[in-house]
Amino acid sequence: MAQFLTRSHQAFCYGLNWSRNAEAINDNEAVTLQNCEFDVEDGGLRTADGIRPVYTANGIVTSLFFDRTCDTYYFSVNDTLYATADFAKTTKLGTLTGKARPHYTMFGTTCLVASGGKLQKIAGNHEALETIADAPNASAVTVRSGRAVVFSTDSDLLSYSAIGDASSWKYDAEHAQDISQPQSVNIGYKDKGALVAVDFLSKVLVCYKEDGRAYKVVGEPGDTDFAVEPISQTAYCMSPDAAVNIDSKSYYLGSSGFNSFIPTNDYGDIAPFQEGININGQLMRNMDKDCQLWHVPSKKQIWIKPQELPLIYIYHYVPRYSDGRGAFTSRTISAVVHDICDCENGVYLAYGNTIGILDHRIDTDNGAQIVTSIVGANRLANKHSILVMNRLFVTYNRIPGYGLVTCGKKTKRIEFGSSSTSIYDADTPIDSADTPIYMQDYARSYRVGGGSNKSVQISLIVPKGAISLRQFDYEYLEV
Repeated sequence: MAQFLTRSHQAFCYGLNWSRNAEAINDNEAVTLQNCEFDVEDGGLRTADGIRPVYTANGIVTSLFFDRTCDTYYFSVNDTLYATADFAKTTKLGTLTGKARPHYTMFGTTCLVASGGKLQKIAGNHEALETIADAPNASAVTVRSGRAVVFSTDSDLLSYSAIGDASSWKYDAEHAQDISQPQSVNIGYKDKGALVAVDFLSKVLVCYKEDGRAYKVVGEPGDTDFAVEPISQTAYCMSPDAAVNIDSKSYYLGSSGFNSFIPTNDYGDIAPFQEGININGQLMRNMDKDCQLWHVPSKKQIWIKPQELPLIYIYHYVPRYSDGRGAFTSRTISAVVHDICDCENGVYLAYGNTIGILDHRIDTDNGAQIVTSIVGANRLANKHSILVMNRLFVTYNRIPGYGLVTCGKKTKRIEFGSSSTSIYDADTPIDSADTPIYMQDYARSYRVGGGSNKSVQISLIVPKGAISLRQFDYEYLEV
């Protein structure tokens, strides 16, 4: 009697892989992982969190930032900046000087705001937006070694404020020996193109310019080893919002996909790395100047928006591949995301005219049902056909619902129960409850037989509910 062979998919732990066709990818990779993410605690593949709206504006919410110093959120609607402590009451702070999406950074206890015009700060008791008279135009702002650092996408000039004073930007040639005064440096002097983005990486600043040129700024103004050196001519970063740094990597997004720079053993030296090889082909075909990256540290994720559409690719940057790469999933949002704010109170999204918070207790997005879709590799018969002998499917159920499990020709509906709230914590009368006091945490489906198939591709669709996938395997014979 022939021995059965097993296809074990290990809950698709390597995520999406579109770099090869569906017949060539590994069993633990997938062709569709929509509205899924890998759990930050146990690493399992699960339904993505729901989104609960907390505030609706009278226009598109273009940015969102949390000031930890005063427990206040700042957000912009069109060209106006607002503040709120709880999204129940908002305060208008003033008008932005530029038309670009605002960037924020904390300089001590002061919040600096860059929107393409003159640099601004939130002054007083966080009640007014004030323009810094001597500041240059700023598309983005950051802080390094006690200085505010800004650049404009209209030039190649990187400008540093005076040490300890973000309002001081005038250079005094008579006191040139005073290295604490404001400084500036041209990035790629006489090299064609303006700055696009600036990011940190270990001991250097990585500066991305138009046409794919990238430079590293080593040291600080006034240091004997202060230098600007070229590092790449193919680092195609497409917007000031398309670069983030995490630990020892600087990630960027552009016409060549999702890539990174990593430091080498030599001081100040860095090397490129194709971080998004599994999905870069798709990203490159769907990329424009509105692309953005966000770091979501509480989930150990980078959210990738390649263009102005309500689709997000999620990069789980904890290494899963031997070369240090992580895994990709994707999710759809009910409106285009413009900013993400990860703070102690949760992960907030500015999408459309709404601000919402990720909530693992719900399976809806702004009231609309989230549908989870998982599709694995397509396995072709090596001989006449694949005879599926049995399949095993196990989930941990987070929110009650149901799913449609397909293995070859056979599809079965699986009910997902979930433990209900305990009687002690319940806040509704027991005689009006419409769910059992106890329901099963796990759904397990073992089915014998699956028919003769020219190809087998397993899938799971969850139209309602939220689950964490534990096992999806099948045994088969080649006949």
